[in-house]
Amino acid sequence: MKPLKAKIFSYCTTNINPPGELQINQWLEENPEAEIFDVQQSESMAVHDGNLERNLTITLLYRLVEDQ
Repeated sequence: MKPLKAKIFSYCTTNINPPGELQINQWLEENPEAEIFDVQQSESMAVHDGNLERNLTITLLYRLVEDQ
């Protein structure tokens, strides 16, 4: 069996609703052979130039079905 792979989506934004969901859904559509084993999320916030900036990182651990 081949090792797991990781796909990392990371966004820094001052907007509370980053386009992460759309980009993750697009990646999943483009990779229908990906079998997701785990999803991890981390968030942080900081003040940058007087604005609150949000950093969201989502990591998908997956294996391609054809790799099994």
